[in-house]
Amino acid sequence: MELVHWFRVLWITMTLLTFQYASNVEGRYHYHKRNKSASPPPTPAEDRGSPSPPSIAPPTLVEKPVAPPTPAEDRGSPSPPSIAPPTLVEKPVAPPTPAEDRGSPSPPSIAPPTPAEEPFAPPIPAEEPVAPSTPSIAPPTPVEEPVAPPTPAEEPVAPSTPSIAPPTPVEEPVAPPTPAEKPAAPSTPSIAPPTPVEEPVAPPTPAEKPAAPSTPSIAPPTPVEEPVAPPTPAEKPVAPSTPSITPPTPPPHVPSDPYPNDPGNNSSNSSDCVFNVMDYGAVGDGSADDTAAFRQAWKEACAVESGVVLAPSDYCFKITSTIFSGPCQPGLVFQVDGVLMPPDGPETWPTTDSLNQWLVFYRLDQMTFTGTGTIEGNGQKWWELPCKPHRGPKGSTLPGPCDSPAMIRFFMSSNLVVRGLRIQNSPKFHMKFDGCEGVLIEKISISSPKLSPNTDGIHIENTKSVAIYDSMISNGDDCISIGTGCANVDIMGVTCGPSHGISIGSLGVHNSRACVSNITVRNAVIRESDNGARIKTWQGGTGCVSGILFENIQMENVLNCLLVDQYYCLSKGCLNQTSAVLVTDLTYRNIKGTYDVRTPPIHFACSDTVACRNITLSEVELYPHEGELMDDPFCWNAYGIQETATIPPIDCLQEGEPQVAAEVSEYTC
Repeated sequence: MELVHWFRVLWITMTLLTFQYASNVEGRYHYHKRNKSASPPPTPAEDRGSPSPPSIAPPTLVEKPVAPPTPAEDRGSPSPPSIAPPTLVEKPVAPPTPAEDRGSPSPPSIAPPTPAEEPFAPPIPAEEPVAPSTPSIAPPTPVEEPVAPPTPAEEPVAPSTPSIAPPTPVEEPVAPPTPAEKPAAPSTPSIAPPTPVEEPVAPPTPAEKPAAPSTPSIAPPTPVEEPVAPPTPAEKPVAPSTPSITPPTPPPHVPSDPYPNDPGNNSSNSSDCVFNVMDYGAVGDGSADDTAAFRQAWKEACAVESGVVLAPSDYCFKITSTIFSGPCQPGLVFQVDGVLMPPDGPETWPTTDSLNQWLVFYRLDQMTFTGTGTIEGNGQKWWELPCKPHRGPKGSTLPGPCDSPAMIRFFMSSNLVVRGLRIQNSPKFHMKFDGCEGVLIEKISISSPKLSPNTDGIHIENTKSVAIYDSMISNGDDCISIGTGCANVDIMGVTCGPSHGISIGSLGVHNSRACVSNITVRNAVIRESDNGARIKTWQGGTGCVSGILFENIQMENVLNCLLVDQYYCLSKGCLNQTSAVLVTDLTYRNIKGTYDVRTPPIHFACSDTVACRNITLSEVELYPHEGELMDDPFCWNAYGIQETATIPPIDCLQEGEPQVAAEVSEYTC
């Protein structure tokens, strides 16, 4: 209660002194600011008495007058200024100061001005407020120069004045109109000090007042001197910069298709890069020879990047055996939307042309063969040659040269795409890849009659990194055949049949060395075929077939569903030989369906001297298409395991390693 009494006495004293002082000094310092901020015209004394309340909120106005007495007390008892500085320093050291503050209220009255001076330090290092006593005396001196008469006791009054001016620098960063607001800066201290001013309501807090104001006084400058206190705000701008760098990363998207410029994906080709064969003299009636037009269009398209040779729809073009060679600019496209065909049969085949090939693509990189049209092989007359199997008199096969052209051949090329075409009735192989790397074949259709001889759908040899996807093949020989020198072949989503199935081989002919590895066939359907998943090698060869996986394959009325034949021979005159191509790491998983009961569904005939190793069977379930169940799969010198029971049961597969093991190193590639 005594403290309250003291505050009231001091308040009255402060009011009287303030009115007198305001007539000389405050007129110059605050009226123009008040007029600008539209604050009430009360005298500067009232501003000091309650500087923040009017600018903040009415409720604060009531409670803050309790603290303002501090400035009044500064004038009423000049001695306190000398006490105030120590109080400020000792605040954190000795909490007892609150009690002393009550004994001599002057200290709390001087404490607020000190925090007010702390804001004055912002432009200077934020640490100056730590020793405000010194700066608090220096700044006021210039301000008080016109008011020299006041005794040293009034020096505390001077601090109150700087307490009004110092905030101005703090206000400047807050609002650009610094010049006008400088005098009204008290509003700024009214924002920060209000908290300390209300603290005096509780006597113990007065000592903490300076501590509290010091905190806000340092906080404002902190944003200015980012490195001083809150590195967090200083780093915030750095953080935004980081996301600003991160977002650009997602935009670049890597296309799933390795050939994004393929016209099969983007039909909007630039007319400047399209070379229509009709513009080069092609007739397109199926009778005229359009070879010259295609060669000229190719020559010009080859010379530009992303050139397109276009055989338009609604035309039938006939060309003779032609080699489309490179190297060419990348992105070259051969697009057939109409019909493209060779001469009809051997009798009309030019004598100067090769009998082994029709369309040849040679030494190309990043080339695409695509379109919505048809490549017609006119193979019927070739199939009827008497030298073809069983085409001679009474089903015989006559001797003599029996050359027939492969329809499409890619030779020594890389990064190739074949997409969307219908290829049919080839005289021999429909499509052949030799010495290539990086081949994508997808969404094509290959067809020829079931009895058309040697019409393999897709044949690859000495070719690596091949993908064959989502295609349908029906023909008179192997649906897909994989020759020597092939590795990393992925076949998925292919439907075969009628055909001779998917074959690896034949390998090792004429005692040759053959190497095939990493072949995967998945999610395929094989129907009405003479073989399913087959590996065939000649006796006397060397080399190795390894890393073979047949998985998720549906069989429909297939002879020899799972077949390893190391005694492959096209006649009865083949001699037994001890050397053979090694077959190892062969897996059949989830093979289901029906088989033709004329032969066992599983047939592993391995070499006498080079056993088949590491054969794995899992979830193999094959039932007869019609007739009785055939439960006698055939095995010879085959070693492996059954992960699950097999239907029909297979008891002939031996476990472990062969007892008389051939030197594997002699056969590995």
